[in-house]
Amino acid sequence: MNKFHQISTDMFVPVDHDNSYLFNHYEKVANFLAFNLANNYKTILAKPVQNGYYCDWFSVHENLINISEKNKAETELILIQYWKFIDVINAKIQELSNSNDENKKNWSSLLTKVFNHKDNFVFSNGNDLCIVWGWKFENNELYRPNILKTPNTFLNPDRNAVSTESPLYNNHTENKPLDDIQEPNIEDNHIEDNLIEEDLIEEKNLIEEVETEKKQYNFLEFLKWFASKYWWLLLIILALIVVVITYKLLTLTNKINNI
Repeated sequence: MNKFHQISTDMFVPVDHDNSYLFNHYEKVANFLAFNLANNYKTILAKPVQNGYYCDWFSVHENLINISEKNKAETELILIQYWKFIDVINAKIQELSNSNDENKKNWSSLLTKVFNHKDNFVFSNGNDLCIVWGWKFENNELYRPNILKTPNTFLNPDRNAVSTESPLYNNHTENKPLDDIQEPNIEDNHIEDNLIEEDLIEEKNLIEEVETEKKQYNFLEFLKWFASKYWWLLLIILALIVVVITYKLLTLTNKINNI
């Protein structure tokens, strides 16, 4: 993982949940995001590591920048992406809160605190989002953009297409004669292919890691379910073990006395 941000614990107050700090629930929430939503959103959550009077934040994504350091057009686009995720998680929170299961209600409360937009900082590298959370940031900059007022060039579903009105477009290229435009460099293409291959390998490793964690998570959930439903069976097994041990001790004692 890559460290991309640090906060001072003297500047912010940590949020509490179940008699502990909210950021201590990272693994629990990350696994929930990986296995309980339509898409795997695990990597959207930054991993906190307390380091003395500081809290360091890590992510699998690189080149993450706080959206407060980006221009308005980029910020609007990232905020649309952020609120799209928040709508997904809020729908799940509503579903959990409507349940009569206390465990699901607790999940609802936990997720509400984690994804309270006033206690979030949003970072992006242009493609990936990462959320810093768990502290009372009192951040009022994560407003919901008006999509109707957002330039169409930033809502283009074709991520590979670049409009001439986009800030990513090079204005100098528009006025160049065709003869002045250089042909693609074959060596550059090889470099790009290698980068794509490296990304695919990294993605494959991440998927394998998630699958391993999913198996461990499912096994633990099964044990919890079994213990809650068949607790009486565990008591019977425990009683039988005690009886067997007691019988063996009595047998051993009798043998010693007969010697």
